[in-house]
Amino acid sequence: MMNVARFGDKSLENIIRTDERYGHDGMFVGPRGWSYWNYLEHPKPIQNPNLWPDMSSSYFFFQVTMSAGASLAFHSTYPHTRYFQFQLYKAERNTFVSIGEAFAGPEIEPDSGSTNPFRVGANRLAEPRNFTLRVLAADAPAEPNRREKNTLYAGGDCAELQGVLRIYLPDRGSDGTGWGPASTPFAGRGLPSYDAKLADGTVLSAEEVVKRFARPMEGNTQPPFTVDQWIAMVNAKDNDPTLDPAAAPARKDGKWEKFWTLKYSIFGAFKTPEERARIPYAGAMEGGGEGPYMITHLSRKFGSVYVVRGKMPTFPDTYAGASGRGLEVMPDAQTQYWSLVSCEAAPSGRVVDGVTDMQVPLDADRNYTIAVTRREDRPNNATVENGVAWVEWSQRGEGLNDPRNRTDFGMLMIRMMANNPNWTQSPDKVTQPGTEKAVMGPYCPRGYYTTKLEFESKTTSRT
Repeated sequence: MMNVARFGDKSLENIIRTDERYGHDGMFVGPRGWSYWNYLEHPKPIQNPNLWPDMSSSYFFFQVTMSAGASLAFHSTYPHTRYFQFQLYKAERNTFVSIGEAFAGPEIEPDSGSTNPFRVGANRLAEPRNFTLRVLAADAPAEPNRREKNTLYAGGDCAELQGVLRIYLPDRGSDGTGWGPASTPFAGRGLPSYDAKLADGTVLSAEEVVKRFARPMEGNTQPPFTVDQWIAMVNAKDNDPTLDPAAAPARKDGKWEKFWTLKYSIFGAFKTPEERARIPYAGAMEGGGEGPYMITHLSRKFGSVYVVRGKMPTFPDTYAGASGRGLEVMPDAQTQYWSLVSCEAAPSGRVVDGVTDMQVPLDADRNYTIAVTRREDRPNNATVENGVAWVEWSQRGEGLNDPRNRTDFGMLMIRMMANNPNWTQSPDKVTQPGTEKAVMGPYCPRGYYTTKLEFESKTTSRT
């Protein structure tokens, strides 16, 4: 487990308080996230974030089955955080798949008299900051202008639904949700309260909602591939013959790619370009939140140090502000949130380390350098003072509890969320595989392998 302290990381007290305060009401479960699973003494199985989570996030889940025409209303306050999203998924293919119904913070209309602090130019510290969201068990109108305000359409087929609240990077002094203080008692409003109305107009209280709609969510999310399935993929006879099975699917000259679906981006990475091109890449991302994501596979067979370089998009540095308790006014930016995480293989889904945008030193042109290594291979000049962010490479490699585990494996994932539609080089503009560099230009990450001695021999200074 990563032991590097970085500005903005949550304290153990913060993690414990957040866990004690939220997710115990019969509807919502959580908090789920890297810090809760790794630092709580007795985390619950549901708190295991085993599908490559961000390290600065807190997730809350609920599962319901609603009758046709019913509506479920959530009443809440905007959290003091960088990013907030409410998203719906539907049970499909033994997992939950996004149905395209989601609201990010800036899109949610505030209640009368309240302020939405996520909108450009808004006072982020304003009070009151209340909003109401509704889930309606009906098909969405064909014309977007006929959609009701703050309403997510779940379809009228009464399928089992999963809702996810995603909260990223709370302000300084806030707990892991941004709803309460980090170090003092809190008796205020946190997770949304809720009520419902049936198609015939019958109103349901919160207790009745739990009894009639809620479905248990106690176990861990199943990984996308079992260990045996992953090993079979690694050793498949029809894999790209240019791949070394000891390193697959990593390549020495591997490129950063946009993440499409598990089949295209993970399974397809083992195949020849011709074979991969036959795999459909469009479609809902299984289990994923708002992206887009970028991904690359690594192997220490090619070098003990992997260096990532690129240009950092502008982002709202919300954590502290002049007051030290959060940025006062929301600025315009190219992206709402950027982060990089170091991961294990799909059957593990474990994240080992990571950095958010504000933790990455930049030069005068907003370029970054990130060195990814095991602890013992960290170059002496891979420090913030030298203009370099360091991220740990898993000691376990694939992270499989199996003798076939390959300890040289590595994987990196970059999130760029809620991107400004006016940003012409946004990853959202990448609409087909292989066009990442052409579309994103300097914002497309690039990487190369080297050694500790080679990295240390080059002078890197922050400007």
